[in-house]
Amino acid sequence: MRAVWQCGLGIILLIGACLATPRAYAAGYYATTAVIGLLALGSVVAILTTVIRLVDQEVRVETTTPRPLDLVAVRSKALLDHAPITLLYQSADGIVHAANRAARRLFSTEDHLPAEQALMFETQERLLRFSPSSGIPARTYALSSIRTSGAGGIRQLIALTDIETELNEADARALRELLSILSHEIMNSLTPVISLAETAHDLARRPNESRSQEMLLEALSTILRRTRGIDSFVKGYRTLARLPTPERKPTLLKGLLLTLEALFEARWGGRVDLRINFPPSHSLACLDGEQIEQALLNLLNNAADAALERVDAHTPTVWVDVNVLPQGTAFFVRDNGPGIAEAYHEAIFQPFFTLKRDGSGIGLTLARQIALLHGGSLTLTLVDSSAPWTTSFALTI
Repeated sequence: MRAVWQCGLGIILLIGACLATPRAYAAGYYATTAVIGLLALGSVVAILTTVIRLVDQEVRVETTTPRPLDLVAVRSKALLDHAPITLLYQSADGIVHAANRAARRLFSTEDHLPAEQALMFETQERLLRFSPSSGIPARTYALSSIRTSGAGGIRQLIALTDIETELNEADARALRELLSILSHEIMNSLTPVISLAETAHDLARRPNESRSQEMLLEALSTILRRTRGIDSFVKGYRTLARLPTPERKPTLLKGLLLTLEALFEARWGGRVDLRINFPPSHSLACLDGEQIEQALLNLLNNAADAALERVDAHTPTVWVDVNVLPQGTAFFVRDNGPGIAEAYHEAIFQPFFTLKRDGSGIGLTLARQIALLHGGSLTLTLVDSSAPWTTSFALTI
């Protein structure tokens, strides 16, 4: 900067000298003319020296380099904004804000959601069905949320995943499977009933023939037995179809297991050992106590039946274990029966499929449906060869 000022001052002096020299010479002031000339020459030398120094001086180009933290913030914001999942966050004042482009598009807002829309995220349900605005058909979304420590003024993070298409595909697939099962079961029962009814009709027209009365009674008894079987099948289907929405509330897990222990002992006591790994007395889970009790009781009864099927020397035993995790609760029901062949690992969860001679095929299907309504699952888990049990089911909510 100093060199620039020096150069500018030299130029001004040079211009002044150039203007004054002719006038001084014309007026006869030769000595003054010489002095002014020398001053002009000195100005030229000073200007040239300054210019040469500026040219030789190293030019520094300063660039602004973002800090690493700034780069991470920019990159994270870009990724969030282009994520296909609807992302929101709840600030410390309770207002729910759209965190990315998908959220802004879904709720037609540039920042926060109206209070009536924000209220639906206070629910404990993991599946939400709603229409973000009038005129738009309602769709089903999977809700995932997590409470934060409040850092950055954020109290809760919320993610919504549109699962309407997946549900429609699953419903269509389930309907096809159900129709296949219904047609198979009903036709298997109706075919012999029709044949026996025709036989009974012919026998009733010949009441005086020998053994006709006996054969008629036998045919009618078989028809009665098969129609009762159809009636039981239809009632089982209605039980699955009319399962109500769970009424979830905080439930003491130890109390739930004590009730199951009493019910199990009343039916299987003295024949099957029950070993329960009770959780701490204060352990809570948000669930529908009656439905989860029914699901676990079905699993316990199946396990006891399986444990009694083994013919080698062993003590029929059923194990129950509970794991309370941050993301939910897992119940494990195990037995030391003969195990389930790998070919049936998926089939056992189909409605009315059973491997027991007098089974209904409802127990596992009902238990899985209850788990699904709680936003969880029921699966047949792998068993380590060193474990005392041979079969293990995991019910998570």
